[in-house]
Amino acid sequence: MSAMFSAVPDAAPSVFHERNQGTTVQNLGLSHLSVAVGHFYMDELENGEEPIRTQFERVKPWLDAAKASAISGGERPRVSTCFLVDDYFQHWPDAPQIMEKLLRLSREAGVTIDYVARESACARRLDGFQTAELVATRLLEEPFPEGANGGRPPISMSGWMSNGKPPRESRVLETMESHVWEPAHEFGERNHSIYLDVELWDSQGRPGGEDDGELGNRRYSCPFLAAVWQLIRLGLLRQDGQPALKVTDFDGEWRTEWDQCPDIVKVNPSAQPFYAYRSLSILPRTFLPIEHSVQNIINHFLPDPAVVESLDRQAGAKNVPLPPVIADRLSHFFLAGGN
Repeated sequence: MSAMFSAVPDAAPSVFHERNQGTTVQNLGLSHLSVAVGHFYMDELENGEEPIRTQFERVKPWLDAAKASAISGGERPRVSTCFLVDDYFQHWPDAPQIMEKLLRLSREAGVTIDYVARESACARRLDGFQTAELVATRLLEEPFPEGANGGRPPISMSGWMSNGKPPRESRVLETMESHVWEPAHEFGERNHSIYLDVELWDSQGRPGGEDDGELGNRRYSCPFLAAVWQLIRLGLLRQDGQPALKVTDFDGEWRTEWDQCPDIVKVNPSAQPFYAYRSLSILPRTFLPIEHSVQNIINHFLPDPAVVESLDRQAGAKNVPLPPVIADRLSHFFLAGGN
């Protein structure tokens, strides 16, 4: 049944490798599958209850199917659920009311949420550490295509990433002026190109969004933060071998301000581990372009080889098949129509 969860078209990704540089890596408790049980924008969480309840009701059968079909290497499948709260682009001081409503409505629909995370923590942790830069500094550029003139700045300067060669238009001076146009070209295309150019961040308050290299000025895009979130769930994003975002047990009280809440909160005491070998995201269909972009970002992410080795070793010891290409560890199911 797992094949039906893959809604983003397969591609021939670029895969990058790096020599092990001796990072000491913490072994994590791992579920076989981490399931993100939907997503809402903050204004949707602020408003009526019925759309929220309806989306969770639509998620439930796919969550049940995922639990039943999780790949576990012969063990009893361990499946955990999570929910990412959109507190990055919209940030209002009513966390207790929103969280109590969200968890109540999910329970009423039969969907248990084990962990809740803040999207803003994917950019910057509660302690001020720039989480997003763990990904931004490990993105590898595609080689310049033949005929490129160097006019496109590198990712670190532009904040843009493509999966191929952009279209080109130039003037040709003859008897009469005319234009010569060349279409975009996807690297690793299969018969025809699907060209993608993704904005990873812009710089707030900068003319034209120009990045001056000051990390505090960067406003990260939804696709970039979603890629950070996926790498966190898979246990691949580390700071000095430790998880980039750590899990905190719920102490029974939600802070009023979102930026006072822990980065990841365990709200179900009996939950399976947050980190997992694979991830499944059950989302409204409107998120398909974002998740397509996530695949491209992750295909350009260079993981710490010691982290990869640690996860491979844990998977091997449990007979859990783990795809060598990180993007192949992600699955999606997109809910058709409405929310």
